[in-house]
Amino acid sequence: MQKLYQTEPLFFKLASITLFSKIGDRLFYTALLSSATLLTTHRGLAVIIISLSETLPLLLGFILGSLADQCLNKLKALSQTSLLRCFFYLVISLLAGYSTTFTFILMIAWLNFCSDLLGNYASALTTPFTKILVSAEQMQQAQSFLSMGTQLFNVLATFLGSFLLIFISQSHLALINALIFFIVALAFRKLSPSLVQAQSTLLVPAKISLSQALKQNFGALYHQHTLFIILLQLTLLNGFFGGLPPIFALFIKEDPQLIWIPLPLKLALLSGLITSGMILGNFSCQKLFPKATLTSLTLLADLLALVTGIAFNTQNIYLILCSSGIAAFLLGIIAPRFSTQVINTFPVTQLGGIVTIVNSFLVIMPPLTSLLFPVLFSFDLAYLCLIIYGIFLVLLSFLEKIRLFS
Repeated sequence: MQKLYQTEPLFFKLASITLFSKIGDRLFYTALLSSATLLTTHRGLAVIIISLSETLPLLLGFILGSLADQCLNKLKALSQTSLLRCFFYLVISLLAGYSTTFTFILMIAWLNFCSDLLGNYASALTTPFTKILVSAEQMQQAQSFLSMGTQLFNVLATFLGSFLLIFISQSHLALINALIFFIVALAFRKLSPSLVQAQSTLLVPAKISLSQALKQNFGALYHQHTLFIILLQLTLLNGFFGGLPPIFALFIKEDPQLIWIPLPLKLALLSGLITSGMILGNFSCQKLFPKATLTSLTLLADLLALVTGIAFNTQNIYLILCSSGIAAFLLGIIAPRFSTQVINTFPVTQLGGIVTIVNSFLVIMPPLTSLLFPVLFSFDLAYLCLIIYGIFLVLLSFLEKIRLFS
């Protein structure tokens, strides 16, 4: 990382500000869920609404990315969006001083949704600068830094939010969040003069309708066939791992293995392994398997997903933890390399829109599988479906391998 700072200082500063803002994205999430659980009525609905307020902005990111590409003054917009997010959390701080009701949850969830929308818009605004500020040789290291930093800051912010709630009220936590976004706005403002020249080299696409921009971006991504197939595989792999924690929670209640580990710790074991594996993979992406293609690495991850499904069927908890941890490690290696290929492949005028389309693909499956797999478990079909899911992933990889070979 020191080399990245020395060779690409402007990118490092811009990325550091963006990563710092990730704390504000996740810090208040635990407080929101805590408020929902305190309700005497509509508790389940409140939790679903809060989850949607976190997930929907990611799914709608492809729209925001196309809008960000057409923004003329991206540097000014970065500061403005952060100030607006600061205002939203000042309002949340005021609302949090009143008693918790379902209407209160709805209002805060709406403000959180708007704040996260602005956060995804800001991320799309910074994406074209990456291609301008970072050389092609350093792009993979830059993407590794961003991917690893995002994982670490998300975990840190979630833990920090839970820890602070022991000592301070939700209202004060919202004030801290507002302060974070105010600092981010000031940091963007201070960095802006250094990025004016970079912004002047950014070409803004001709003014077209949003629907036309979306069609162009989807078309450009689809016609890069290998990248598109890898994106589908990564989407399905994310869905596979997104659905594992609830299945694992149901599995360990019936499984006598690891009885010496307390249940709460066992529940966190798989999620912790997956997160740690991805972070280690991000860190190692330049050092390990430097000549391996994305298709080969994805095939290996698909095979490990299949092994995980078989491990659930044979009720082998050690194999479940081992195979899923290694697969997550491979995903951590694949993600920065895939992002590098996307950024190096597409023109700077489309990067914001295309990267947000990619991100929307990557987050669409985990919420679906986390709901679907537990339902299948109640019909004794979940473990079989995990195997079928894994077989489908492996077949998709093999078909792409055959296509590339021929």
